[in-house]
Amino acid sequence: MNLDLSPAWISLKTATAATIITFCFGVAIARWMYGYRGKSKGLIDAILTAPIVLPPTVLGFLLLLLLGRNGPLGKLLMSLGVTVIFSWEATVIAAVVVAFPLMYKTALGAFQQIDSNLIACARTLGASEWTVFWRVMLPLAKPGIIAGTMLAFARSLGEFGATLMLAGSIPGRTQTIPIAIFFASESGQMDVALAWVLVILAISIGVITAVNWRSESQRQQNPRKIQDLKARNIAFLLPKANSQTRKIKLYFLSRIFKWSIFPSDRSSRPQRDRHSTPNLLVDIQKPLSGFDLDVKFETDHRPIGLLGASGAGKSMTLRCIAGMETPISGRIVLNNRVLFDSEAGINLPSRDRSIGYLFQNYALFPHLTVAENIAFGLPKGMSGAAIEQQVEGHLRAVQLPGCGNRYPQQLSGGEQQRIALARVFASQPEVLLLDEPFSALDTHLRDSQGKLLIANVTNYRGATLFVTHNLEEAYRVCHNLLVIEGGKIVALGT
Repeated sequence: MNLDLSPAWISLKTATAATIITFCFGVAIARWMYGYRGKSKGLIDAILTAPIVLPPTVLGFLLLLLLGRNGPLGKLLMSLGVTVIFSWEATVIAAVVVAFPLMYKTALGAFQQIDSNLIACARTLGASEWTVFWRVMLPLAKPGIIAGTMLAFARSLGEFGATLMLAGSIPGRTQTIPIAIFFASESGQMDVALAWVLVILAISIGVITAVNWRSESQRQQNPRKIQDLKARNIAFLLPKANSQTRKIKLYFLSRIFKWSIFPSDRSSRPQRDRHSTPNLLVDIQKPLSGFDLDVKFETDHRPIGLLGASGAGKSMTLRCIAGMETPISGRIVLNNRVLFDSEAGINLPSRDRSIGYLFQNYALFPHLTVAENIAFGLPKGMSGAAIEQQVEGHLRAVQLPGCGNRYPQQLSGGEQQRIALARVFASQPEVLLLDEPFSALDTHLRDSQGKLLIANVTNYRGATLFVTHNLEEAYRVCHNLLVIEGGKIVALGT
């Protein structure tokens, strides 16, 4: 049996090219769809995933109508001297169309599985949308994206119907392994067909085995080998200082996806005079399930405790201040800087509000070490030595020196809370928002963590809002109390 190996080469080349294209477009569009809240989201998603349910011959016919000699794109390409149909490029286009939905849906599902508090936390720490995507979303969605890439490659490798209609079966040019199997079996060359079946099985199983082996080896890797982290590694993980070359490279991404890709530079933000009295004015209204949130208060550097039953609107008030939620009307002013004004059309994004937010679940990035978590909140553009010094200083402030190489999952609940607090202070916020920070701790830890929190808040000169259900905790931490019931303030004072 004389077996021409060109279909194997064409199939591998086509599947590789199609996988690269579907990876780039699939991940980018999945990220866009993750944040898209328009009314046509369902329709757009249906169009993007339609190739999964449409027969390959139908897809091939539609592509032929679009790219053929009489098709709109076909005529345009012919005017430029380019012919797509019955070429290798046509095999790639067919493979991309049928494989794209697998990459897109898998990546979108991986993004949707990420804890939304982690994304919100990164934004409150001053991270741009590009930084949030590159340093938080992509690493946490990595297993799903790898699975989607594997599925896209396998689908591209096995594509038959659309490829045959758009690219034909030209030996040495467009004849892939599935097409070679079809024509070999049709002509009675069952030994040739069987040989190609074994080849494509070997390739597919080999790819799946390699990916599974890599995933398993990473899962079983000793964390201590990963934890040997120096300041230069932390500095590398931080967004690099803006350079003209980097701006040129990222400019087109910002235009396509409308991302703010350059990290916020805290040094360029309006700085409050450290000797002036901090002031926070909140006057917002927002419809909620069962009642309307309507709160108005003003506070200075003295901590204020927000008390009330579950669902009264305490956490929603904090989320509106931080920019995670948008009120329907009102104003939020911090140190004479307008964060939100419905009448003036002002609504600063979270990254530009200089807000320190301590989440109930602490929202530590699980893929980053303790040192990297704290470094995430530091002002950008610092040197490696300065980063190391700052990280250790913040660790000492929360009584956890020397644990920078550990991961959040290796810490107790109380230690995780202290690291989250250190990260918040590292971001140099103008207002500190504490959303029930002791809710996940037992009685003993509540007492010890409360003392540590009081010590840190006492030295903090910005405004502090402390949401809690515990009246005793509020008395210990706060100077003033604000009681919310049904979205309305029913008591405010010392």
